[in-house]
Amino acid sequence: MKIAVYDTKGTEKEAKDVKVTLFDAVVNPALIHEVVVAQLADRRAASAQTKTRGLVSGGGKKPYKQKGTGRARTGSIRNPIWRGGGTTFGPTGIQNFKQRVLKKKRTGAILSALATRKDAVSILEKFDFTKTKDFAKVVEKITEGRKVLFVSDALNENQIIVSRNLQNVRICDYRNLNVYDVLNADKIVFIGDALVKANEMWGRSTVAQAKGAK
Repeated sequence: MKIAVYDTKGTEKEAKDVKVTLFDAVVNPALIHEVVVAQLADRRAASAQTKTRGLVSGGGKKPYKQKGTGRARTGSIRNPIWRGGGTTFGPTGIQNFKQRVLKKKRTGAILSALATRKDAVSILEKFDFTKTKDFAKVVEKITEGRKVLFVSDALNENQIIVSRNLQNVRICDYRNLNVYDVLNADKIVFIGDALVKANEMWGRSTVAQAKGAK
């Protein structure tokens, strides 16, 4: 598999012939969908919260006598059926939206997602940028304004700081690849030895998957 290689100035060098099994998995759309839905659910924050009748202020006194008024009996103006009353079965702010996905399924989905980006992979020789503007120039040359996922061989604080303010740029460690970021990127750029390390970690699962399919 021939992969384009770029130096730290964004200049394309001679393509490198790399033997990897990382992108040879069979694409499974149903599995990808299942894992992406679970991943987005895990990111969901339970920020909405409503007050029950016990949390709404007021309503300590019975609004009118029990009988003789012709109205329905009630004990508090904070009854959920009254306007301004509490909310029944509303969001509490402590909901858990997490969905459990088996480790093998998650791995299979990552490999399937990577297989869809087989023709959009390149290598950046090293990451020695200290300023965002310098890195931005290289990103523009490599990606031409498209969404890109940089995969680091050893993610550090400097890489995070330099890349975090760039639009359409994500960076992660090769051990933390996830389906959503892979699919959201138009191009995947491996930094240094990240491709070799990722293949050693994830490529074994591809081989096992191929053997199981036979």
